Amino acid sequence: MAPAAVSPLSFTRSVIAHLSDIPLPLSPPQPSQTTVAPPDSSPNGSPPATADDLVQTVATLDMEIQTIKAQVYKKLLANYGAFTESFEYTFELKDKIDGLLEQADNMASRTTDPENGLRQTVMSALVEHHEISHKVQENNSIMEGLKHFSCVGDVLSQYEAYMDSGKILQAGHCIQQAAKTLARPPNAGVASSHITRSLTEQCARMTEAIDHMLDDLVANAIHYQYPTDDTNIQVKVTISYDIKVPLLALPRSSTDSAPGLIRWHALIRALTLLDVAQEKLRPLQKFLTQHVLQPLIEHYSDAAILIGHSTSYASAKETSLLLELNPGHGSGDIFRDVLIVFEFIHRNIFLNGYSGSEFNADEFSSDTEILTHVLGRNIAKEACTMLSKFYLSQAVPSDINGLRDFASIALAATRLENELIALGFLTEADRDLRAFVENIDVHYTNKKRNILLKQGRAVIMSEDFKTIQVKDLDKDDELEKDGDGWSQITETDTDVKESCISLKAKQLVDMILSTLHEAGSLNENASSHLYKATRSLIDLYRALMPVHHVRTLTNVPALAILFYNDCMYIARELEKVPARLENGIPGMDEVQYDDSIPALKTLARKWLDIQVQKQREELMQSIDGAGEFQDSSADINFDACERSMKQVVLVFKHLGKAWKPTLSPMTFYKVLGQLLNEVSKRVIKELEELTDISEKESHKLATLCGLLFECEDQFDSAGPIVEAAKGDAYDDEDPIHFFVPSWQKFQLLADILELSFAEIMTRFRAGQLHMFEEGELRDLICAIFADTPLRKHNLEEIEQGHPVALPHHAH
Repeated sequence: MAPAAVSPLSFTRSVIAHLSDIPLPLSPPQPSQTTVAPPDSSPNGSPPATADDLVQTVATLDMEIQTIKAQVYKKLLANYGAFTESFEYTFELKDKIDGLLEQADNMASRTTDPENGLRQTVMSALVEHHEISHKVQENNSIMEGLKHFSCVGDVLSQYEAYMDSGKILQAGHCIQQAAKTLARPPNAGVASSHITRSLTEQCARMTEAIDHMLDDLVANAIHYQYPTDDTNIQVKVTISYDIKVPLLALPRSSTDSAPGLIRWHALIRALTLLDVAQEKLRPLQKFLTQHVLQPLIEHYSDAAILIGHSTSYASAKETSLLLELNPGHGSGDIFRDVLIVFEFIHRNIFLNGYSGSEFNADEFSSDTEILTHVLGRNIAKEACTMLSKFYLSQAVPSDINGLRDFASIALAATRLENELIALGFLTEADRDLRAFVENIDVHYTNKKRNILLKQGRAVIMSEDFKTIQVKDLDKDDELEKDGDGWSQITETDTDVKESCISLKAKQLVDMILSTLHEAGSLNENASSHLYKATRSLIDLYRALMPVHHVRTLTNVPALAILFYNDCMYIARELEKVPARLENGIPGMDEVQYDDSIPALKTLARKWLDIQVQKQREELMQSIDGAGEFQDSSADINFDACERSMKQVVLVFKHLGKAWKPTLSPMTFYKVLGQLLNEVSKRVIKELEELTDISEKESHKLATLCGLLFECEDQFDSAGPIVEAAKGDAYDDEDPIHFFVPSWQKFQLLADILELSFAEIMTRFRAGQLHMFEEGELRDLICAIFADTPLRKHNLEEIEQGHPVALPHHAH
């Protein structure tokens, strides 16, 4: 389509039309934009423009505009030709673009046509290509699967032949190879296929069949003869070198195959390479441990070992080991016999050192090492444990001389351990026997401790309470002869020199001293163990004696006091230990029992207090029968009071008879005085609480008090004890007053009941009644004497307080 011609005039008009829309800088201002200055005014004060001036200005502007327009027209006319060419070329391009668009429309319609379009053709081709690729992939997977299953089948096809010929190792390798192949399927389809599952199950059954086959082969190879009830007990294990292969239990593809024989080394190699040797040979390990080594070690003096085997494995059919227990017919060398057993295991079972054409000795040596280290090490460690338990521990001596003789046993035990290490049964880290014999001092002290505690327990639990005088024991004691040689007991009431002890205490002290003296000849570790053993014996005594003999100690006063003496005696002898062992024992500068000694004394005082309290309760119950001494003038009441007082005296005499030969004098008088003091205080209190005492009743009460005076006889011999205790302060006083503080008051009370009022006041004025408080005297006088002016006067004097006591009456 040809472009339309453009005339210069039309083009000019077009340009002018466009230019007319553009404001020009020199155009005169629009009326709306022009501000006319008011007449007679100007910015500079000059006269305003006239109409002529404005017309002239407009004319000038028009001339300028016309000039500019002329110039524009000239420029436009000069470029008209180039613009025309460009405009025509634009129309040519438009025609070409329209042609291309038309071609594109034609191509799009041919592509998108639903029936014959190129797009539909391409899509159909792609679908067909995908279907073909999928079929090819399926075919490739099937081919890979067939190849995979073929490989598995080839491996499994050899299994039956290997099993029939007894080639368990090769059969096992077949199963292992098949299992590995099945575990790596070429694709997911093969992995999930029924054939794979079926083959996997078949491999599992074949593996189980190999396991059963191995069990049967081991059972056919190893024969056990267990002990019987015969006099000569025999235990035997036999190894058959030619082993019959059992029938294969799985379905067979060939009915012509028949089982054969395999040699022992082939079975051993199969067990080790299949990593089941420890499991399958565990019964052999158990038999050798429990039925051969254990009875051999426990009854070594009656045991004999016999080995039956050929010198050449190549020609041997079997080998055997026989243990015979015949009383008194053993070799007597336990370590040699144990070594014979392990040499038999190493040479005849593990085939160490054999070589021949049947197998490569270098390769088989690794199997021997595996069996020796895994299976043989377990047997060897258990054997060493049993040697320590049943032989070495029993061979530990119980005296110093035997400890020196133990050196030969230690040497033999170490030599056996060296041999087992050389054979490979043990490593350097397994030296239990050497560890035992090197610590023989500790084992010795442990045994001594056990013996000491066992013997001590027997002594403690014995019901024999035979006694012995301490002074008889001190006759032979050098420390007692030389009193400055050790720290003397300063508490006179705990001194047992003049007392009696049981043989139990002496035996326990002898055990402790002999053990300590023996500790002095041992090294530091052992000696400290023995020292601790003596402390354990003391602890055992403190814990067991009061529990095992609780009824005896509670119900028999003499034995309770004897137990008190025993504790004090043992404590005294323990205090002597540092002086007896001036150089101490190895590892200890001084042997002391600083905590055991106070514990023994505390235990002694506890049981003494228990016995004293028991006797006190019995005395108080006797006094209860007096009925608080009410109306003692009546015969029936007086009889009851008299029985009570006589019962008290009887108890005191019985205690004195039972305790005096046993207790030290000071302890005896103190304990007896404590009880009598409690009795006198109780009687004083009850008599002082009587509010009305007739003259007859007063005499009766005095008579009852006089019955208790028989208890004074128990203290007749206490004078020297009091004099020794008081020293320079001793004033030749009645010894009973030293041990029974309330006795003087009790005597005065008995006197008051019999004295006249005048005699009472005479004693008061002489300061002889200072034992009574003013209130006590007042109540007694009011109870005994009737209310008279004399009584009132004397009471007023008493209320003023006691006069100063005379020196010979002051206590």
